Amino acid sequence: MYPVARDYARAIQNVLVKQVQWGNAYFGPPGMVPALRLRWPLNRDSIRKFFLLIRPVIAAALTDPVAGFGIPADAVPVNMGLAVPSAHTPGQQGVFTPNDWSLILNAEQLAPMFRIDAVVAADEGNRATQLGALKMFADTLYHEARHCQQWFWMYALVQQYPDNFETLPDIAKWPATLPNRATSDNNRQQDQASSVITLAAKHAIPGEPTALASLKRMAIGEYVYTLNIWRHATVPYVPTYLADAAALEDEFTRARTLAKELLQNVGMGGTPIDIDAMVAEPSRCYYDYTVRPWENDAFVCGDMASAYWDAELGLALRTYPADQCSHAYELADRARRLESRLPGATDTAGGQ
Repeated sequence: MYPVARDYARAIQNVLVKQVQWGNAYFGPPGMVPALRLRWPLNRDSIRKFFLLIRPVIAAALTDPVAGFGIPADAVPVNMGLAVPSAHTPGQQGVFTPNDWSLILNAEQLAPMFRIDAVVAADEGNRATQLGALKMFADTLYHEARHCQQWFWMYALVQQYPDNFETLPDIAKWPATLPNRATSDNNRQQDQASSVITLAAKHAIPGEPTALASLKRMAIGEYVYTLNIWRHATVPYVPTYLADAAALEDEFTRARTLAKELLQNVGMGGTPIDIDAMVAEPSRCYYDYTVRPWENDAFVCGDMASAYWDAELGLALRTYPADQCSHAYELADRARRLESRLPGATDTAGGQ
């Protein structure tokens, strides 16, 4: 049902399990020699070698034409790597940043692999448990790569078909404002961030109606989200295509109105999405984070990669029906509903 996720899970598992030795632990078959031996903490050279093994796998998934929305090879991020989360994002497992077109994962996800002794479990269940950190890493990598794919096609849609957002004629100019040389000293990254926008403006968009409807909802959601960040900056950021702060507020108001219209039936069980909670940063709660259409979509992708990872280890394959929300969204919704029933609880759903 999800051939790209299936092929990705098989390929990334081959790299992480058979081609890499984690400290004293190696999970490959007897007699096989790992291509890379890693020690903790990881240094810059080992991270570079690690991503030389990983990059072809994620590039293949991003460019795969099977599902119709593979991106061009030139849009695969040049900058991929590992980092330790900053103090204000302590739980962040990974991030794709469109401003410099980078995909960075949390190095700490891999730390448990270096606490395993040299003897690895032969039992399938124990083996799957020992490989749990690698499964989560593969899930996160696929999740963040999906964000890269989303941004490319959102760039394409708003630039090629701005009439789809008829109350927002300037939305076609939005992508060009995102690359910002002031945020990075790496001109190569910034050059790719800019070139991807140009590439997306002329790359043919697949015509599958359901996917295009989802893409439009993601685009308006991300646009409102971006505008909200700009308007709440210490000094509001006014993009060059808007005249002043008042024009920014007007653009936000019109974008919010369109978002309410397009997202009124796409929440859990066909309910409206609370736009103000969706765009709030930091998120008011985990539910508001998972309800974002682009996050729900990426969580589903990561979940499918995890499902096929388990299947490759001989465990049961559990995939989603095509129209099911992510486990993260479902669990967050369930927790929110239970919390609302507690004595003294207030309704966290909010109004639009």
